[in-house]
Amino acid sequence: GVHEGILIGDVPRDHYLDPQTLAPIPMGEQPAEHYVFDWSSHAWVDPRTSEDRRQALRGQVAERRWALETGGLVLPSGLHVSTKRSDRDALTALLVKAERAGIEAVDFKFDSGWVRMSLAELDAVARAIELHVQASFSSERSHHEAIAMLETVAQFDGYDCNAGWPGTDLSASTSEESSANS
Repeated sequence: GVHEGILIGDVPRDHYLDPQTLAPIPMGEQPAEHYVFDWSSHAWVDPRTSEDRRQALRGQVAERRWALETGGLVLPSGLHVSTKRSDRDALTALLVKAERAGIEAVDFKFDSGWVRMSLAELDAVARAIELHVQASFSSERSHHEAIAMLETVAQFDGYDCNAGWPGTDLSASTSEESSANS
């Protein structure tokens, strides 16, 4: 039955008392940050619902997409370009205004330094950036669709939010393709 009593003394940290013997029993390691100790079953449990877990995974995926979307890109030429939203907007504005003004080539400062480019070359850079941004959003959508299908705790715990994202160094893939075609 139920035992009531008064304990005189201390229970060691991260232990509970066996109700029969009053011997301290280790609780074991907390498996992950979301787990809480259930005193009635003497076990670590994760109280999150499936929707809580889905929302947490979606949040991780959104953070990963944002980091990729705005973290920069290395073009096949080796040029390092910023993909921050403000820099993408500035590049688009430059293309529109330079064309209207009849400018054929511009000096532009990228992450890797100053470059003089024709508007066609600059437009190719803008296209590469936007393709990268769209690939980042497409990957996020694929993750959201996969997360919606998860049902078991094991599936949620085993889901890899870091898989299936576009690369940010396009010069590496060009080098690999070149050596493979040689």
